[in-house]
Amino acid sequence: MNNQQHQDKVNALAPDSNVLEPNDIYTIDAPVNNPEQDKFKRWSFSQRVAQTIASRNDPSSLVIGIYGPWGDGKTTVLNFIERNLKESDEIICVKFNPWRFTDEASLIKGFFQALAEAIGKSIASHSEEVGKWLDKYSSGLGLNALTFNFGVVRVNLGQGIQAVGKGLSSVELEELKKRIESLLKNEGKRVVVLMDDIDRLDKNEIQAVFKLVKLSADFDYTAYVLAFDEEMVASALSERYGSGDIKAGRNFLEKIIQVPLNLPKADRVALLEYCMVGIEEVLKDANIQISEEQFRYHFLNHFIDGLEIRVKTPRMVKRYINALAFSLPILKGEVNYPDLMLIEGMRLFYPALYEVVKNNPDIFSVSPFTYNGEDYKKRSLEIINKGIQGLTTDEEKSAKNLLKALFPCVNQTLGNSDYVSNGWRGEWDIDQRASSSHYFSRFFSYSISDHDISDQELTSFLSQIQDNSVETTISNIHQIVGDQRADLFILKLNSRIEKLSSSSSQNLALAISLSGDIFSKEKTFLSRYLSSAEILIGKLVENISDDQIKVNVAKQIVLDAKPISFAIKCFRCLVPLKEREEIERHFSVDQERIIGEAFSQRIKEISQISPLYIQFPEDFSSLLYVWSHWGDKEEVKKYLLEALNQNPKSVVEFLKCYLPTLYSLPDYRARKWDFERNQYNSLAEYIEPSLIYQLLQNIYGSKLDNPEYYESDNQQRSLDEKVVSQFAFIHQFVIEEVGSSNN
Repeated sequence: MNNQQHQDKVNALAPDSNVLEPNDIYTIDAPVNNPEQDKFKRWSFSQRVAQTIASRNDPSSLVIGIYGPWGDGKTTVLNFIERNLKESDEIICVKFNPWRFTDEASLIKGFFQALAEAIGKSIASHSEEVGKWLDKYSSGLGLNALTFNFGVVRVNLGQGIQAVGKGLSSVELEELKKRIESLLKNEGKRVVVLMDDIDRLDKNEIQAVFKLVKLSADFDYTAYVLAFDEEMVASALSERYGSGDIKAGRNFLEKIIQVPLNLPKADRVALLEYCMVGIEEVLKDANIQISEEQFRYHFLNHFIDGLEIRVKTPRMVKRYINALAFSLPILKGEVNYPDLMLIEGMRLFYPALYEVVKNNPDIFSVSPFTYNGEDYKKRSLEIINKGIQGLTTDEEKSAKNLLKALFPCVNQTLGNSDYVSNGWRGEWDIDQRASSSHYFSRFFSYSISDHDISDQELTSFLSQIQDNSVETTISNIHQIVGDQRADLFILKLNSRIEKLSSSSSQNLALAISLSGDIFSKEKTFLSRYLSSAEILIGKLVENISDDQIKVNVAKQIVLDAKPISFAIKCFRCLVPLKEREEIERHFSVDQERIIGEAFSQRIKEISQISPLYIQFPEDFSSLLYVWSHWGDKEEVKKYLLEALNQNPKSVVEFLKCYLPTLYSLPDYRARKWDFERNQYNSLAEYIEPSLIYQLLQNIYGSKLDNPEYYESDNQQRSLDEKVVSQFAFIHQFVIEEVGSSNN
């Protein structure tokens, strides 16, 4: 298909075309009886078959086979043939469905009962005679106690007769056959038996049906129209009437079926129209709205390029529509609808590909850490090839088109692109795409996992913030987040805060700052990289339009945020700790001073409880910096000196606060690193290092006369020993360095 043909098809099927008008909706899940509902041009074919049967002058029996795969509309064709035949007074239609009978005896019984009833109703004056004749004829076939009803006449067929088929060549059977044929001739009638659902039977039942046809299809003035999948039936017959291969089954069919007719293939455009109308009806029933742009460019284009080649029968469309009727309401508001419709198509039309996609989220959904090296590409290609194995060349191409539309990260594997922009990744989250690692599993589980957050729940939460109190918002946050979803909550909020009003932003910023207990828990490396509640607070504050309110909210955050470690993170996102620190500045220098002074005062107040380096060892250096920078540095120096003098032995805990924290992969385990010259210089800004050294000497004595620099990987030393030794070593080096420079 060239580009113009593709576009013409998209235009014809887009939502604004006549195909999708509500009055054109038809029943998806039933065969068609009305020619006005004939979407696949089967009426004219059925007319020709019926007219050929009705206009025959030849009295001999005729067996016609209507061949077509499952779901291609064979029942509809039989309905149309029956409708045409009933227009002729000379035709007696017998619609017989072998699916209703469980064994060979009941099958044959049911057939002759249907035959007798139809003839008896059409030739009422001879109904009793027909019943008696069929009684004797059926007795010859070995049927036991067959009972037919003809209005007020009840005829009970032979009792305790021989095995099926025995005595078929008897003079009596031939005489009975001639009587029935003579009656049909004299009355100007022809019996047409329509038989459906043969290919839905098991092998033994299929064999029984054709045994029945073989035994009964030699009556004059009769015709049989049998609809089935030729390959399935030939395979079943081959086991009983041939060598076991399908060719033998076909050879047997050729002896029974005098006129084999292949069902005309459904017109491709009509099949697509059928599908699009069904989709429109499902969306309407689910009250789901998709814009014309989304439908046309994000669904229909990719349906035609990726799925259409595998949609071959009306029943396949029916199954697809039923799948959408199930999945769309379940995931309403939780996923990207065009993606879901395409993935459901993949599940039905490319089942092997669906399974490999479902089981390999690391290949098809992206995260900021998706690795794009050669090994990754090689593995990706192996997995994709496994999913498309057995497809034709054209089907492979379509399957790959579908993958590239749904999962852009495989473009590089399939040779279309070498780079997937992180910007796109953010858009995939916002658009709830299947390619997003945060949404991928929803498309394959039809549910929201316990570790996930419903988008509808989040939308409801955000819509209520403006009218709720901060306390209520905090309660709602705890309810949504639970014990394990804090990072995901922040991630999802990040893509939605731009649409929040100023007052909603204010409320949410305060609520999150007061919920630091759930947002400041120990994190993994991945969650630290992906989410940050304090950064979100900074963005929310920036949303506040009134400058004075913005400053007041920032002050309230740094004064009330808890725990204090979270307050520090919030402060750093609102006010840079250093002038050259590269963060987005939300306030002027004067406004930063107001906020900084407020936080400084809070730190001073909590410092009176106990030494800051004992209360908050991990945050001590940051607290000290804020207090000294936006408060009084001399006051800070005096505070530290008094604290150490009151408890000299706490000097080791003081030193350990200056050790940098490093995190090791893969478990992101925190550990303290070495005390180095940078830490020594930072300490010296607030307290004389010689005083620290003296306090250490009072504890360790002569051990510090010749200190060694024990590095952190030295497993033989405790952390206390290492930090004391490292400080003493650096201190002596500095003393010698100063003395040397003075000389």
